[in-house]
Amino acid sequence: MWDEAELPAIVAADHARVRTFGTDASEHPGTFDADAFIEAAVAIIRAEGLEGVFATDDYPGSMVAAAIAHELGFPGPSPQAVLTCQHKYYSRLAQERSVPEAVPRFALIDPDDLESLAAIEFPVFVKPVKSFFSLHAQVVRNRTELEAVIAATRRHVTEFVKPLNQLIARYTGFEHDGGYLLAEGVLRGKQVTVEGCAFRGDFAIVGVVDSIMFPDTISFQRFEYPSSLDERIQWRMSDIAIRFMRSIGFDNGLFNIEMMYDEDKDTIHIIEANPRMCPQFADLMEKVNGVNTYEVALDIAAGRRPTLLHESARFGAAASLVSRLFEDKLVKRVPTRDELIRFGERFPDARLKILCRQGHRLSEELQDGRSYRYALLHLGGKSREDVLRRYASALVSLDFEFADVAMPARPRQAAAAQRLP
Repeated sequence: MWDEAELPAIVAADHARVRTFGTDASEHPGTFDADAFIEAAVAIIRAEGLEGVFATDDYPGSMVAAAIAHELGFPGPSPQAVLTCQHKYYSRLAQERSVPEAVPRFALIDPDDLESLAAIEFPVFVKPVKSFFSLHAQVVRNRTELEAVIAATRRHVTEFVKPLNQLIARYTGFEHDGGYLLAEGVLRGKQVTVEGCAFRGDFAIVGVVDSIMFPDTISFQRFEYPSSLDERIQWRMSDIAIRFMRSIGFDNGLFNIEMMYDEDKDTIHIIEANPRMCPQFADLMEKVNGVNTYEVALDIAAGRRPTLLHESARFGAAASLVSRLFEDKLVKRVPTRDELIRFGERFPDARLKILCRQGHRLSEELQDGRSYRYALLHLGGKSREDVLRRYASALVSLDFEFADVAMPARPRQAAAAQRLP
């Protein structure tokens, strides 16, 4: 949905010709043949005389785009670098070599070797080595809880990681495929995302975005740009991000690295590294920096040095604000077309995405299993406080109505390729 919102205007302004390759791989990765898709895309691109390739979604988009660029000799990160980020265990190993100060304790979990669990020191944060939308990622306090997580991930691991395993076999010498889990030390502090890019060996930071959670949850409430962290802390984070991405040979692409700053200990740790842009932040960057990160991605894919700042920036701050409930509800009403037109006239800079359907339960949509999103709103403002004031005013004019449901339905958990809150 981000591509549909941001890309057309960028392409038109650039006078580019862009072909979109769509698949259902994100919803059905177990039936997606990555090798066949790459070969078919390479043939089409050659036949049509296209000159670059990039992906905005995480899985399997960033992997197959890197593979296609590699096969065609186009600008783009190497498949080895992308797969190193995608496989969380090998990403941790690479981080341990290049930025050891930013790595929590971690251990690989073999779901077929329960005896190895005896060495795990609880509590730990457990996640599959390849996941999405925080699926099956959680704090585990004892062996019983850990065994339950392992059991719950078996079907996910078998089907979800098929494209990853195909490309690991094709482009790397990794000993371990995507069928494992990772146990890590529990991180605390302020979470941010450091977004950057590389072009012909030169690295730059695009921006640092704050991640604000709902209290006592790991569900995102909003993302604020620019970060409120002290510039000294942001500089340290940027240095860690660039050192790590450079160490794995990443080049010619955007990346974003989620980090945690513990103010009490004055420590920075990497949560995870993503070898692609964050499309959700594209227009936040445009509002504050004057350059949409889709422009940056298109420039790099075309072999042009990107511009990261422009005087056309209109706002001092911007945010991506998530409207969500923590109980499943029936959607009784969503804003009408006329109401949305009036809303757009009142808030011309807004990006509004309605993530629910009238007459349906919230649990029927893509959810994280812990809460229920129903709308996403992007706004700019003079300051962070101004953005929040505008958001409160905007919510009043958006008329959603919900009703209780008799029996709770199991949330539709994420199996898609784009990282969303």
